[in-house]
Amino acid sequence: MDWLTAAKSFVLIAEQASFTQAAQQLGISSSAVSKRIDWLERQLGTSLLIRTTRQVTLSESGQVFLPKARALLAQFESVMTHTQEMNQIPTGTLKIAATLAVGNSILMPSIQSFLATYPEISIQLNVLAPGAPPDLHHDLVITRHYDEFDSIAHKGCSLLTYQMSLFASPSYLLQHPNIDKLEDLAGHNMLLSSYYQQKGHIVLNDGSKFDFTHYNFVSDHLDVMLEAAEQGMGLIFISPSYLTKQLDAGTLVPVLPAIQSAKKQLWAYYPKSAFTPLKTRMFIDHLKQRLSSMQT
Repeated sequence: MDWLTAAKSFVLIAEQASFTQAAQQLGISSSAVSKRIDWLERQLGTSLLIRTTRQVTLSESGQVFLPKARALLAQFESVMTHTQEMNQIPTGTLKIAATLAVGNSILMPSIQSFLATYPEISIQLNVLAPGAPPDLHHDLVITRHYDEFDSIAHKGCSLLTYQMSLFASPSYLLQHPNIDKLEDLAGHNMLLSSYYQQKGHIVLNDGSKFDFTHYNFVSDHLDVMLEAAEQGMGLIFISPSYLTKQLDAGTLVPVLPAIQSAKKQLWAYYPKSAFTPLKTRMFIDHLKQRLSSMQT
């Protein structure tokens, strides 16, 4: 156990007013968080938190210690940041989480060019489950913008604004001609991700909803979904950002191009601190520059 780890846990509990929520943010168990606080209280020789079955509040000592703990963490972040930025060369390991689709099609080209530019950096790219909120395990979580996500432990910024459109294979359209308007899609089979299967609809750019009532294939593997679409298994609602190869080759073509989803955003979420690490900031800047040409 160390002071910084324990102090960070204490500050997060104080901000969340919950051991459980703090544990979720830290990616550890509630019992592990409790052990950190017990250790901290023993070191200080005083109780910092008043715990009941319903709530967690600060003791008088906790109220005094909280701003000092925040200052300690901010000072440590400052030392780390300034030390790392001495030569303006990012180093260390950058841990990133993204869904398979985003990782494969959006991130990998940028990761390749970033590593070529900054060879002192290593990147660990992990899979983020569709619909999963950002966590504190990673330096960066790249995912769709969550309107409902309100975390005092995170910062975020927009990377890409996009819209989703309908696509199908030429063979599918030969078998299913006469798709001229939205109403003609009734009865057509859709290829869905688990997120849209659960949601059941997509909001269109005019504010209306298109319901996904007919589907027989659900997958969160982008390559599998695109293969299914190319094989004529159904229609796919997707951003053209993912379809560069397929559109160039003509294996997928637009269907009702005037029908688009409401605008969506891809965001980068990262832990909130007084100083964002150089490696994180530089990768975000690199990613923004690379993605600027993909705006739809």
